Amino acid sequence: MPSPLEFMQRYRRLQVNVIEDDDQALMCREVPRIIELRKYFMMNWTEGTDQRTDYNLITRGGRRDRWYQANKEPIKSAAMGKGSPTDYERALEWAVMSRKISSPTQVNIQNFCDERLGIDCSGFVTNYLIACGKKPNDPTTARNTNAASYFSVASAVNDPNDIRQGDLLVWMEGNSVKRNPGHVAVVQSYTAQSRPGGNMQVCEATGAAAANPKLLDSMYQVEEILNPDRGRATMVLVVRRHGQSGSHVSVMRP
Repeated sequence: MPSPLEFMQRYRRLQVNVIEDDDQALMCREVPRIIELRKYFMMNWTEGTDQRTDYNLITRGGRRDRWYQANKEPIKSAAMGKGSPTDYERALEWAVMSRKISSPTQVNIQNFCDERLGIDCSGFVTNYLIACGKKPNDPTTARNTNAASYFSVASAVNDPNDIRQGDLLVWMEGNSVKRNPGHVAVVQSYTAQSRPGGNMQVCEATGAAAANPKLLDSMYQVEEILNPDRGRATMVLVVRRHGQSGSHVSVMRP
């Protein structure tokens, strides 16, 4: 079972296999390009939006192309911002094969990825849970799971000393789970004592302006612990992240 950080590293080292002509050996050879997924992406299905335009471009393929038909669902998941590392590898390989990237150099493939592909917070978290065997491994699982769906009073961790690797942080608004959009992240490590730089390492895909790249492991500082009370069903941590204080999160055990 991978740690959250180990799983995130797979997105940072996507292997895209490219066929190159070897003029000296008079043959073709397969050359890997190592690409990093860096962008946060939240799908907007409205026709004419940049997100829909990119989705249409990335997923365009012919019914007679056997490779495309065999890999169509992974390509779609990546184009939605909901893919596994392997899904993004297939999407980029298809972009090369179908000449959406005309010259498949390392730089050109990375630029195409930066411009047109990304992942949202629930896409990352759900694919991590799939990799850990905690969610079904099928395309609809990642595509249809949002951040707020991870909030459950029955799954809440209400003792700060019990927080452990693999727990989820779900963003709150007042005493209710945050929606439209919400946010969810995964705990890599937590130390109860305050320390310089933060005491909780968190893996997340985030649209936060101060986060760069957008798929990263961050250090959070837990500033306050709000225990359950009459109006609050779960423990809430008030955290400082990306230089900003005041985010409220509940801890869930998937």
